[in-house]
Amino acid sequence: MSDVTLVPLDTADPRVVGALLNDELLAWKSELGWDYRDVQRILQSLIARKALPGYLAAESEQPVGYVYFLSHAAKGVIGTIYCIGNPASQPVVDSLLEAAVTALRKNVFLRRIEAQVMPFRGANLTNGFLRHGFELYPRHFLELDLARLPARGAPGVEGKIVSWSPAHLSGAARVAWLGYRNQIDSRICEDYCTESGCEGYLRSLVETPGCGIFLPAASYCALDSRGLVCGFITVSKVSPTGAMIPQISIVPSHQGRGLGKALMAHTLSALALQGYRTVGLTVTVENRRAIEWYHREGFRLRKEFAAYVWQRP
Repeated sequence: MSDVTLVPLDTADPRVVGALLNDELLAWKSELGWDYRDVQRILQSLIARKALPGYLAAESEQPVGYVYFLSHAAKGVIGTIYCIGNPASQPVVDSLLEAAVTALRKNVFLRRIEAQVMPFRGANLTNGFLRHGFELYPRHFLELDLARLPARGAPGVEGKIVSWSPAHLSGAARVAWLGYRNQIDSRICEDYCTESGCEGYLRSLVETPGCGIFLPAASYCALDSRGLVCGFITVSKVSPTGAMIPQISIVPSHQGRGLGKALMAHTLSALALQGYRTVGLTVTVENRRAIEWYHREGFRLRKEFAAYVWQRP
């Protein structure tokens, strides 16, 4: 087997990296049904400006994979580890993973590294992350076929369900913070640990295409008797006929009252009326209560992946 050679992305030919991005587009489409072009355009722009940290991998001088990573304040994030071929070349995957982790750990100001990387082409990411001391949190990508959605009205609930408005973002951030506090997902994503972190995360969902193009016409908030946000659901477009639910959250004091079911019913109905055929979401396997509820709603497993977290000792 030939040796794997790595070069920094900022020294690589953008056209060569672009060919890998095009191959990755096909993987997102075939394995998840996602149209990843909006994210690809952002990555291509950063690569052209030599502003995206990462590495290009080659075998026998042929480009075969890439990894990119970001850092902000005291946290690093590994965005992608991708290798062409079916199945993917495991030595290439392992080399890219090790290079990204090593580069981030060299930054003495970083105390945490997070990664939620989709394992395309049969790549094994878990062994490499565990070998480098990361904690493992298995996750599922679930999908619902809207064509099989039974006709049903939204259940009656206390409070009021209203369409999403930018004015609701701060209230929704507080709901997310309270809902995730002391939950498994707050160990996976540090943003969930503070109200400001939740607000920044929600703002990125509605303003950038990382989880698809935000669909305010299918996103909703639940308001309590005082008119305060007590629950919300956000939806994004990930293909011409596919949608994604990045967030659904209910403040703990209002859980168990049917608000989640009402928000989901409004969203699924809106998506069906707008011509969408499928809608997906991700959930942590340890959150059995959520998984069981999603299954009752008609969601089924499409892909297994994982979140990985490293904390500096």
